[in-house]
Amino acid sequence: MKKLLHIFLFVQLITLGINTVKGQSTGKISGKITDKKTGETLIGATVLIQGSTKGAATNVNGNYILSGLAPGTYTLLVRYVGYSTKSITEVAVKGNEVTALNVILEESAGNALSEVTVTATYKRESVAALYAQQKSNVQISDGISADVIKRSPDRNTGEVLKRVSGTTIQDGKFVVVRGLADRYNSNLLNNATLPSTEPDKKAFSFDIIPATFVDNIVVYKTATPNLPGDFAGGAINTITKDLPDSKFLDASVSIGYNSKTTFKSNFIDPQPHGSLDFLGYDDGSRKLPDAYSNVKSNYTSGQTSAQKIAIAQQFPNTFGYETGKFNLPNVSLQLSMGNSKTTKNDNRLGYLFAFNYRTAHQVTDGYRTEYNPSNTGTANNLINYQYDRENFANTKTLGAIFNLAYVYGKSKIVWRNLYNNDFTINFEQTNNALNYEASNDDPLRYRGYSNQTTQNGLYSSVLEGKHTLGSKSNWIVDWNASYGLSYRNQPDQRIVTIYTPLNSPEYISLSSENSPKPNDLGRVYSTLHENIFGGAANLTYKFNWFNKNQQFKAGGLINYRDRNFSIDALGYVDQVGFGNKSIPFTNGVNIDNIFSPSSIQTNGIALARLDLSSTDYKGKANLDAGYLMLENNFSDKLHLTWGARLEYYDQQLRATGKSQQDYKNTDVLPSANLTYNLTEKTNLRLSYYSSVNRPEFRELADYQYYDYQNNFNIRGNPNLVRSTINNADFRFEYYPSGGEILSASVFYKKFNNPIEQINLGNDNLSFANANSSRDYGVEMEIRKKLNFISDVNFLRNLSLYVNASYINATVSLKNRNVSTPLQGQSPYIINSGLYYTTGSGLSVSALYNRSGERLAFRGQDDAIDIYERPRDVLDFQIGKTLMNRRAELKLTVSDMLHQATSLYYNYGSLDKTAFKAGEDKIIQSRYAGFGTSLSFKYNFGSTK
Repeated sequence: MKKLLHIFLFVQLITLGINTVKGQSTGKISGKITDKKTGETLIGATVLIQGSTKGAATNVNGNYILSGLAPGTYTLLVRYVGYSTKSITEVAVKGNEVTALNVILEESAGNALSEVTVTATYKRESVAALYAQQKSNVQISDGISADVIKRSPDRNTGEVLKRVSGTTIQDGKFVVVRGLADRYNSNLLNNATLPSTEPDKKAFSFDIIPATFVDNIVVYKTATPNLPGDFAGGAINTITKDLPDSKFLDASVSIGYNSKTTFKSNFIDPQPHGSLDFLGYDDGSRKLPDAYSNVKSNYTSGQTSAQKIAIAQQFPNTFGYETGKFNLPNVSLQLSMGNSKTTKNDNRLGYLFAFNYRTAHQVTDGYRTEYNPSNTGTANNLINYQYDRENFANTKTLGAIFNLAYVYGKSKIVWRNLYNNDFTINFEQTNNALNYEASNDDPLRYRGYSNQTTQNGLYSSVLEGKHTLGSKSNWIVDWNASYGLSYRNQPDQRIVTIYTPLNSPEYISLSSENSPKPNDLGRVYSTLHENIFGGAANLTYKFNWFNKNQQFKAGGLINYRDRNFSIDALGYVDQVGFGNKSIPFTNGVNIDNIFSPSSIQTNGIALARLDLSSTDYKGKANLDAGYLMLENNFSDKLHLTWGARLEYYDQQLRATGKSQQDYKNTDVLPSANLTYNLTEKTNLRLSYYSSVNRPEFRELADYQYYDYQNNFNIRGNPNLVRSTINNADFRFEYYPSGGEILSASVFYKKFNNPIEQINLGNDNLSFANANSSRDYGVEMEIRKKLNFISDVNFLRNLSLYVNASYINATVSLKNRNVSTPLQGQSPYIINSGLYYTTGSGLSVSALYNRSGERLAFRGQDDAIDIYERPRDVLDFQIGKTLMNRRAELKLTVSDMLHQATSLYYNYGSLDKTAFKAGEDKIIQSRYAGFGTSLSFKYNFGSTK
């Protein structure tokens, strides 16, 4: 029913957009009015067309819009009580277009009765407004806007975040800020907390938010009391677009190529498919059979051998696959539309809708090798096992955004909705496997595969309001109520190991009922469903003290999480014997029929549940928070934002057959951000804040999960405790002109009980608290136009962007102290880019990223530290507007260097991190090739 409702809404909105988009000859001017010193928006400022009676007032967000303007050049007068009037000349308006003009106003000096008018040109004012916005941020923060996103080759928000200073991305989706692991980030969507998209760790998969839906992203690197207290790397707030200036209807299509995949007949396609796979939804054909689900609670002890064999016959025989499938190019489609209407009372109502669909294939190959931890012995007995691996991924993505906004008087209400569903079928194939642990002279030979379907989804709905009260507009109330849904469904992962002796037929091996091995031969089913309910309210009071504007803020929130997780790991066993039964592939027996109902009956095969890897658990978490803060302006140059946040956290975890786990903490989190304006273009910032880092449900849940793609068993630790962190930052900022910045920062972080994912050896991973850690880091950023070299057209259009971070850490463990990064941390990060844009609509960009050796898993006791080798990532894009700017064509080349992603054992000194050939050993390497895409976007018309 929900899908039918979504389709109906989609069709209605398309019809509305097509029927309403009609060209007109008039244009518009729109923008925002802000205070030069504080960056605060000015509500109720008036914007007038000189020489006419036409004008508008700014709304609760400081925005204004002047519509119905004939093409031509205008002069605007901007007035606000207590501020100098500004006259802006040379404001050009074109038919069917919006001229964007943000304006900054400065307080009048003294109590002069006469009006002071300041004159500026359109170009000068646009640059000054951008500069003022950058300079007036309260916290140490970095961000990226929709304009920059348009000029990058990024398809999703995960890729966009690689361009933000001090951030990088792991696995194409998880954000690392200042080298710290994703667990140290707080993730917000439209100011509301996002649920974790991963069942095994605290992380948000940013690749599920399409980049074109994003209005701006801000990464807060220091805290103020109104931000969540659970972060030490960054608080990442993604704001989606809401209220358009005018009607529009855009459509785009993208065709993608991958060097290892597209137009090649090398794809393995598991069979059969579900009827809704093409849309990205599981149709239920892969679910656990009712024959098992109905007796699940007493399956092991309550069923006879004959009943278990009969139940095994009810599982579908879906182990077959097709080879040599031809790969078509990847295809992405997107439709977006919006409209807004201004009433006679200057109220505005508008909506924004966007829909995207993507289908893609990806082939990745590589190898996995496990070495003797001692790193001693002959060449043969150094290796425990080794094999080649290929992964074949078929992905469908379906997403939509729908925002509805109403602005009336000094109030605004917005309803924001984001939905994304990602569906991937992964076929992971193992070839040429050799296991030396039994015998170096005659290693065990085998091959195998895993067929895994994963459906990830996210729905976020936020209703928010902002209201300005009082005759002087000095009271502001803002609030939000939110609901978030995160789900992951992994139905019927089939795992097969086929032994391949040199001079004998291939065979499978069945274990005993008491020791099933689903990691070798079995089926795994898991589901995750999490709801987040939230509400927040904030009060701002503006007042004057010592003839300076001040602000007092107070607020609070409630946040409730409710998670349900279930996993069943079932291994095929010899039900009538004692295990170790081999079934050879002779006389027509093969993987396509070995688990057919008749073969199961003939061979006495059943499925047994591995309790260590199977569990159902429910998790609940309540967060109640309140804060008080002041924003003080002591002079025109010195500003202080300070206060404290109180957080009470109550977390419960209840697993079937186990006692309930309870975790409760109350934390007082003070913070202070001091800014000194050395000059009009230069800031000095000093910051201190306290924060926490809490364990996730999965990290506390005491069960074991097998990660087939990386060959690791992952187990939770119920004894984890939260980590507390003290943070300090110092930053110098210089803004040469609008859109440009030169900055340098140093930061310090002291962790107590940091949580790390650890390597226990024998391919087993878990989680543990280290004793403490200290991080010291430096960070620099340059964003500069190159016309300072020579004022020629080419250099005027060329911009350079570089940001780099270096982090030094010392970690105190239970049995040693080491000078290595925290788990998940990189010692350095480099992001850079060149952007070339012209007034004719040509844009070219080249972007480079590199992260240092990331500590993937901390070695525990005699186990070894596992690091990820650095990769150089180079992206390129060229774009051109066509058809009088109605169309845009873009060519993108991603990951041009296509270097492998590799993990290695770090032998030798515990403080050494860099890979040393001849000493360290690469245990896993994966190679995915490079990608190109050609996209075409067309605007069907607007009343801009």
